Amino acid sequence: MSEDAADRQARWNNCYARSDPQQAPPLPLLKAQAALLPAQGKALDLACGRGANALFLARRGLETWAWDYADPAIAAVQQAAAGLSLHAQCRDVLAQPPEPDCFDVIVVAHFLHRPLFPILAQAIKAHGLLFYETWAGPYAGRGPQNPDFRLRPGELNHAFPGLKLLMLEEDADRSAGVWRAPARPVTLT
Repeated sequence: MSEDAADRQARWNNCYARSDPQQAPPLPLLKAQAALLPAQGKALDLACGRGANALFLARRGLETWAWDYADPAIAAVQQAAAGLSLHAQCRDVLAQPPEPDCFDVIVVAHFLHRPLFPILAQAIKAHGLLFYETWAGPYAGRGPQNPDFRLRPGELNHAFPGLKLLMLEEDADRSAGVWRAPARPVTLT
């Protein structure tokens, strides 16, 4: 692990060690659009924190992976996941992003690393879904203060050009959307 990655992991470990251990609810967007979810398949909660979205997906019958930098966050997911098909893993998603065509559903909440946008689009299987919600606009007391970690107005609308946008919500400090992957072209050898 590079020194930068080790520093980021230490920062997030410290953040989760000091924060309230109560399980947050899943994203309102995910709950509101739950009818879109497949009855079975593989799901990923990327940068999962304490895993509210991963737990929601696993409880709906999806085999779910939850990845995060922070050991305390992953430990909380593992404890809450007893009896569920949920694989919680401490993972540097920048160094080890998802492989192409791996997941039927990917959820990203309150995490922004723009170079991952095309990787996420490729990681979704044909007809799969991407749920993405994060901080946006100028800092107004919530979320990261650094503008590099906040979407610009309208930016999320154009983040995944190869996917079909199903819905988009933007307000003063967040942007959220749901996309569907197209059918993958058949390649003949």
